[in-house]
Amino acid sequence: LLALRAPAAEPVLHIAANRDERLDRPWLPPRGLRETPQVLGGRDLLGGGSWLAVNLDAGFVVAVTNARLGAPPGERSRGELVVDAAAQESLAAAAALLGEVQLDRYGPFNLLIADAGRTLLATNHPEPLLLESVEAVVAIGNEPLAEPGERVLLAAAAARQALDRPASLGESLVGVISDHDGADPVCRHGDRYGTVCSTLLVLAPGRLISYEFAPGPPCRTPAGGFR
Repeated sequence: LLALRAPAAEPVLHIAANRDERLDRPWLPPRGLRETPQVLGGRDLLGGGSWLAVNLDAGFVVAVTNARLGAPPGERSRGELVVDAAAQESLAAAAALLGEVQLDRYGPFNLLIADAGRTLLATNHPEPLLLESVEAVVAIGNEPLAEPGERVLLAAAAARQALDRPASLGESLVGVISDHDGADPVCRHGDRYGTVCSTLLVLAPGRLISYEFAPGPPCRTPAGGFR
């Protein structure tokens, strides 16, 4: 999961994200999840909620990555937390919600809330934490936020290089999330687990500029635009 702030006259946020999941886990592509405010995102049919949801009225995104250990039985749905946060009236209200709920009642996760001006990160492993990042590139994966793995570090480095080519940033980000280098590549292919879809978002202050979704691995699945 990558969040980038491109140098521009108007603040702009770019999101590039793969969803890695069991291949047999049922899900639906992006659709309306809430009406007021308008929330758009994919739907997980097993656990409920979403892995990435956008508040179209306020112009912010919420996305989650699960720790590799998975959720213990009986824990609350991390996907529902994504939708609940995205359904708040503002990024600040979404952050306040995270400060009120018991994050340790959910399975281990890392969560991003961002708009064109701010990026907030939340986690509950190894312990609950909510912080703000001022980095131009933020990358989160399955490991604890303070201990990113090689996969996350390499993706972040590639995203920083992509920022140096703003005219082709979108194309470059597709290349980043389609990469197969290394023992644990960004775009994963396995018999039971792998990259099942990808999302590219561009957000300006208070509004969504573009939303592109690929219903399969980005290396071989064309993305379609919603806006």
